[in-house]
Amino acid sequence: MPIPQTVSSGYNAINPLVGLSSTALRLYRALEVFRDVFHSRNEWEWFRAPRLDKRLQPLGFSKQEINQELAALVRAGILQMRDAGNIRWDRLK
Repeated sequence: MPIPQTVSSGYNAINPLVGLSSTALRLYRALEVFRDVFHSRNEWEWFRAPRLDKRLQPLGFSKQEINQELAALVRAGILQMRDAGNIRWDRLK
């Protein structure tokens, strides 16, 4: 049974992961692994996710799902992205 929108938005203020799809939550957990392995030497909170689609497709993610759920994480305010040259850096909040 889905949570009513007013209740969901209250929980979302406490924990922005509330209300995200299960695919977005799985992607968030995968990004936490990338953060621990591929963090920036200068800025520890920023990390890169090289060949993200190639690494996640064997886990059942399609390229479209990855892009869609990355956008959902950005909209939820728990993922930031920035480009530096030809490398995309991410930061989980």
